[in-house]
Amino acid sequence: MKESFNVANWMKYPSMFQFYKQSLTEEIDLEPDIKFLSEPSLGRYPEYRLKNLEIPENIRNFLVKVGLPDQFIDWRSPDEEEDFKKEVTNGIIFWLSCLTIKQIAKKKYLIIGESKNLSRSYIICNYKQPDENKIWEKSESCTLILVELKTGSIWQCIYKDTFIFVNSSLEQYLLSMAYWRAFYPSFTQKIHTFLQEHPDKIEEDYIFKHQKTLYKPFIKRLKALDPEAVQKRTSYWKFMCDLTLY
Repeated sequence: MKESFNVANWMKYPSMFQFYKQSLTEEIDLEPDIKFLSEPSLGRYPEYRLKNLEIPENIRNFLVKVGLPDQFIDWRSPDEEEDFKKEVTNGIIFWLSCLTIKQIAKKKYLIIGESKNLSRSYIICNYKQPDENKIWEKSESCTLILVELKTGSIWQCIYKDTFIFVNSSLEQYLLSMAYWRAFYPSFTQKIHTFLQEHPDKIEEDYIFKHQKTLYKPFIKRLKALDPEAVQKRTSYWKFMCDLTLY
């Protein structure tokens, strides 16, 4: 472990450190993104902002003592990254204003974040005609990131009462994001190198051919950190590691 890890706030939280050590049981050269885990925004949840929320003590303690980042950029590939950069907002935002208790299908959840995609697209009318013109349209989609209060598990609500499993706890969720942030740059670099060497190819040619080995470092870390996130038939992190899932 690098010495710079010792100053990070999350390392002082026993359950976070325990899950970190648990994730290291797989011998893979991948450490969590230290910068991501050292953001000043982590631990920014003051107790007075949570006092009116009826939430379990372990969830309250995590938010106050460790917290969440302002944002998690969840790009899955260079092409997707380029597409999302055209949108007004990117990734998942964890603003204090998100904190709300919501009951869905008789279960209580704490909303901790949301992902808003505001995009602009256009339709070409009268293509190649003298009066050809573009009609611009705006579209917005919003998904919620929630903690189930009874179990502490993390879910993504994509539509009304349609949920996708994310992680088993807030601690495992934060570490999973940090591992993805560490994994993604080397992942994209391999794709860029391939495209430079094969200008007639597209990124999917490389990703689909090498999918098992490409995602191996992240998936092995995730499997050790939070087995349920890998074993679930459908999950957020499976979606992140499979471009065929949309």
